[in-house]
Amino acid sequence: MDLVRIKHLAVGYPGEAPVVSGIDLTIRERDYIGVIGPNGGGKTTFIRTLVGALAPLSGEIEYVDGGLQVGYLPQIKRIDRNFPITVIDVVLSGLAARKGLFGRYGRTDRRRAMDLLVEIGVDKLAKRTIGELSGGELQRVLLCRALISDPRLLILDEPTTFVDNRFEKELYELLAGLNERMAIVMVSHDLGTVSRYIKSMVCINRCFHYHPSNTIRAEQLQEYDCPIQLISHGPIPHTVLGTHDGCACCERKTFNTK
Repeated sequence: MDLVRIKHLAVGYPGEAPVVSGIDLTIRERDYIGVIGPNGGGKTTFIRTLVGALAPLSGEIEYVDGGLQVGYLPQIKRIDRNFPITVIDVVLSGLAARKGLFGRYGRTDRRRAMDLLVEIGVDKLAKRTIGELSGGELQRVLLCRALISDPRLLILDEPTTFVDNRFEKELYELLAGLNERMAIVMVSHDLGTVSRYIKSMVCINRCFHYHPSNTIRAEQLQEYDCPIQLISHGPIPHTVLGTHDGCACCERKTFNTK
């Protein structure tokens, strides 16, 4: 079943040229889409438009089910760490779309929030303010917030930023389990790891290319004009960065090397 249909979409900021245009994509139940591309290519702009934080410049985003629940984990740098809110209230705020900004949260809501904090391993932080948390702890809390509404579509923007290796592995395993009951769209620079879990891929570098597989060959990257890193496994770990004629990023030599 289709969840979201995107047609002829252009995204960006009012009064400016589009950051990404020509976006056509259908998100279906239990899709697991990895979004890749260089820094500054438009990945986050696309994601923010998809979740309604930015209005489309043109084109259409159709949520097939008008009441579709969407969970969203933003980039951690977009969170105001000085805002005086406790961990438990951050998680409960994930219900705001359902209950309204000033809605009251009952015992069932608080029990659900605590169950998620226990599952993710941060229940002992429930009464702390977010300013007291490490980056990895805050990322865990934000994941709980994204899940509390039991979404059918989960959208994550670089969820492994500031997390330790153990939680990163746990996160990918958790997402694989969640994908059995919800669709997932995830921005990541860790192509070598996420390719084990995702089912299809989007490359964004001012243009938009959908690839119906979890692997992309070098010649396909060249066709997509997308200078992401190519990771090769062998006795000596190494990364090869490809260049493409006429690519502005290549000319500036501004590659993502994470």
